[in-house]
Amino acid sequence: FPSFRRDMWPLLVPVLLLANDTSSWLEAILARIHKDRPYATVLLLRHSSNHLNDISGLEGSSVPILNFNEQMYFPLKSSYNQEMVALIWQTGNPKFDSALWQSLDRNLLNMRKVRMLLCREWEEKPTDETADIAENLRFLDVAVICQGNRIFRLQPYAPQRWLKVNPSTDPIFTQIRNYYGRYIVTIPDQFSPRSIVYWHPETGKLQMTGYVYKLILEFTRIHNCTFRWAKDIVPGEQLNLFVLRNMTLNGTIDMPISLCGFEMPTKWGIFSDIYDMGVWFVMVPCAQEIRTADIYVVMVSGQFLLVLLVFYNIFNFLDTCFGVLFLRKRIDWSCLILNERMISGIIGQTFNMRARNTLSSKITNASLFLLGLVLSTLYAAHLKTLLTKHPKARQISNFEELRDSPVSVYFDEAERFYLGTFDLQRPINAIRDKIRFVSTQEFHNISSTMNRSSSFSALNTEWLIMAKRQELFEQPVFCFLPEMSIIQNSVLLSLPMQANSVYEHPINELIHRAQDAGLLDYWKQETLRMMISLGLISQRNPVPYVAFREFKVTDLTWIWLLLVSLLALAFFVFLCEHFVYWFTTKS
Repeated sequence: FPSFRRDMWPLLVPVLLLANDTSSWLEAILARIHKDRPYATVLLLRHSSNHLNDISGLEGSSVPILNFNEQMYFPLKSSYNQEMVALIWQTGNPKFDSALWQSLDRNLLNMRKVRMLLCREWEEKPTDETADIAENLRFLDVAVICQGNRIFRLQPYAPQRWLKVNPSTDPIFTQIRNYYGRYIVTIPDQFSPRSIVYWHPETGKLQMTGYVYKLILEFTRIHNCTFRWAKDIVPGEQLNLFVLRNMTLNGTIDMPISLCGFEMPTKWGIFSDIYDMGVWFVMVPCAQEIRTADIYVVMVSGQFLLVLLVFYNIFNFLDTCFGVLFLRKRIDWSCLILNERMISGIIGQTFNMRARNTLSSKITNASLFLLGLVLSTLYAAHLKTLLTKHPKARQISNFEELRDSPVSVYFDEAERFYLGTFDLQRPINAIRDKIRFVSTQEFHNISSTMNRSSSFSALNTEWLIMAKRQELFEQPVFCFLPEMSIIQNSVLLSLPMQANSVYEHPINELIHRAQDAGLLDYWKQETLRMMISLGLISQRNPVPYVAFREFKVTDLTWIWLLLVSLLALAFFVFLCEHFVYWFTTKS
């Protein structure tokens, strides 16, 4: 058996082939159990002081047999599989039998699906006390061999505790389908769309929906269970995810109507199979259209100014050369620096070059006219286009840009636990110092305001609500960008449960059936439709989009500032010229 660890070998009992023909009653029972559902290991548990029972009836077994006593401590879940049959020889001594139960509880941690066969041959029929002990320790697949090799099967939580079975015609162990109204102590987190509590508008009664709630509700319907709330439910009261997780692991509740990150089972609790997979990301504000006043800043870009400067210098140099070469004039340095005639030509206004009667001046004049016509036409067309459809500002597309932006970053306090487990190489560390952890209720209130000055952590299931809310918006408020993912892999979400939970295997089975049938996506979409019908998702834009606006004085803010600046510069130059003239005249 290559899968066995080295320290497991002393626990093995030598095995023989099944071909060994034996009529042992015990071997026949084990063969019947194997036929109903195959197992891979037999756990033999006897008290160390019990020397009366031997295992000669097991010599024909072809599977490994682990020979334990009450003193051994060897957690089997981390060493072998779940398909195991435990054969326990009890003595009738309450002290010895209690030690055997404790040994089972210790070594079969989180393995309550193991089928248990109790040998109590001194009893005519199992007692209710034995049933109580098994149920309290959460061993539900239990059968007892009594006098005359009669077999009784435990019916957990049923009025009739034990049912006599005939191994030749009936299965010894059956799958538990009915919990006979057993309570599931739970509480919803009230995080949409996982679980939502609301007052029904017609009946006025408290109702609940959500794709996690629908899973557990279906579980209670199939297995005849009943909800019991751990506390009074207040609609709209969001509960901290980490608090619900800890309430489950410390035994306060059986399971929450919520999901958390998948973890490996421990002595404190277990987690169901993966129910949902999500993307954990930071939801950032979408880029909005810029103001009309800022369009002029966009128009006067660096590239545009560079083109004007280059052509201005070329034609200004040619105009100066024409004056020196053809008209024999001295170089006017002021015109070389600021030539208003060339400025008029470049912007498409009337102008007049020096030596205009010469052929070269006429060609230059025509070239400048064509350049001014092209530049003025392109500028006017581009300006009208931007005034009709305003361009958008720069979109925050990575964590570095989010760090350098004035946008605040909010995380739920419960997420601090998961965020603290990341290494320092992840992109999210760029904004780690900027993250503000707030309480669950405050986080929900801030994220529901749709404030463009804030960003939030979210899962893609929560993004479904935001996307549905913005479905009719002309301009969405928040965006989901792949570059803003906190981790590159999907987040594995599962239901936390108490250690040794009796609900683990049936709820895992239901999860797989729901996923195979496509119920998970259906429940999500049904929850969204229900939220819209209840008014929990408002599709009204809090900041209505205005496609066309009246032109106002404030839309020319930068033009007025430029005009005032140039007038101030002209006045300053005028004063300088006046001062120089006064100083020259006085001298």
